[in-house]
Amino acid sequence: MHHEVKYDLNDTATAEAKALADCKSWLGTRQFNKVVRLLKADKGSSSRTAVRFGLMMQGIQGYPAEVMAARFWDAQKPLF
Repeated sequence: MHHEVKYDLNDTATAEAKALADCKSWLGTRQFNKVVRLLKADKGSSSRTAVRFGLMMQGIQGYPAEVMAARFWDAQKPLF
């Protein structure tokens, strides 16, 4: 099921907290924690595109995917 959520990017702290809460609500606590562990364990070995694609396969796209990548994934490699 597709739905779009708008975030107020003028208040980034609140928008990021809401995006993470939405991700946790969408995935459920258990699956969310698994995804977070995978992102942290990757330690930047995957490309940003691969990380975004993996999150998309979980149903997380756009701003929430960027927030999750920024918060839990360490980008040590270039984009491609």
